[in-house]
Amino acid sequence: MNNIEKLIHIDRQKLNEEFYFRSLIEEAASLGMIDEEDVENIQYQCLELLKHRIEKLNQGESSSVRVEIAEKIMTSNLYTVGIWLKTMDNADEAIKEIKKTNISLIYEKGRKRIHTKLNSARHIHMMVLKNLLKTDNYTYNATLNDGINGFFKIYNPDYEAHEIRITADYPLSIPVNNLAGIEFVLKYLENIYYENMFCACFSAEDIEHVMFGYSEDYKHLVINIYEIVLIVAIGCKIAGKKAFDLNIMPVHRKITADKLFLKSEEEIEKIVINASEELEEELNINNIYMKQYIKNSLPKVISSIINAVKLSTYENVFISKKFQELNRKFKFDYGIKMEDELYRSTVQEITQCRYSSDKLLIIKRKIKSMADMEDLLLEDELSENEINAVLQGLDMIETAALARRHDFREENKSDFSIEELKLRNCLENFITMQEENQKRLLLKTMDLMED
Repeated sequence: MNNIEKLIHIDRQKLNEEFYFRSLIEEAASLGMIDEEDVENIQYQCLELLKHRIEKLNQGESSSVRVEIAEKIMTSNLYTVGIWLKTMDNADEAIKEIKKTNISLIYEKGRKRIHTKLNSARHIHMMVLKNLLKTDNYTYNATLNDGINGFFKIYNPDYEAHEIRITADYPLSIPVNNLAGIEFVLKYLENIYYENMFCACFSAEDIEHVMFGYSEDYKHLVINIYEIVLIVAIGCKIAGKKAFDLNIMPVHRKITADKLFLKSEEEIEKIVINASEELEEELNINNIYMKQYIKNSLPKVISSIINAVKLSTYENVFISKKFQELNRKFKFDYGIKMEDELYRSTVQEITQCRYSSDKLLIIKRKIKSMADMEDLLLEDELSENEINAVLQGLDMIETAALARRHDFREENKSDFSIEELKLRNCLENFITMQEENQKRLLLKTMDLMED
């Protein structure tokens, strides 16, 4: 008989994590692990616990409250008991714990564990606030500041442990389902922590421009920023370019479309997974929990990309950055030039490269200011195709700054050097190839820049 009992196991996957204790008892009863007498004894202990908690609420004067309040306290009690039972190695061990330990004692252990989880949630929230995205998205800011602070202010672990009492309106890429109370908030904060950590790999300005490209009204939308950034970054890798600037131009979108065209869903999935691995390597992501979060996010990403391939709506997932209209003059900072000796050695290293891809790799790795980039583009070391490739890696403001200083619209070109004319010609061709709205914005930005 003992051997038969050892073969009986409760499948944790079948249990309701939100109402864990109740579903555990129901599953154990259905499997014959507890009999009717056991169930009655458990129910009696739960009622005794309820009576004790109500007396404490009423400061010992009465054990009577309205029915709806008693029901809420009972739900809170069972939630707290379940919190402790979840610490058991498996559900079978949890049933053994229930059989040998009074429910009131299990409750006290659960209550201490809630206290520990509450402290953990406060700590993670503090880390989240230190690493908040600099975004104007209302839902993001309202949820992570006011919303979570509101939870800590009103959470009542003694009588409403299962309640959240706030609306976590900002959606996660991986939603928190089937959890309640402090468990829900703790998991929500853990998820948003990893989403913020990933987004911190990129500049706030680049993310803002991607979101503006997603929608000019994105500040008022209820959307997940991390997921949009992740898809754009993966799109960069599929296009064979660096992802650090999140800069997908129409030419990159075409390269991506060509790579995905006529591919099966399984082939697309493999391409996306490979791109995500390349992305983690480029961004130097080594945190195993963050890597796992990205991995868990991929099914939604893959589904979005497959849908875009089917409908030929690549522009809806591989979003190009968009810049808000500028209406006042401003000065562009070209940055600080590197030391002359270091610059000359970099140019020499580029000159010695046989392949354009190697030249571009050195430029991306070593040229850190637009002042040095401008000097390099005026060297007679790069072909027009190579200059065009460099321009594709710049953002809109950087391109406009170059075009302002080397304005191809000037009519008198007799005094220009060959290198100057080549750069102006490349800038003109590059800007002319842009989509109409992007071209108009580039030209307007050029005109608003101060010399």
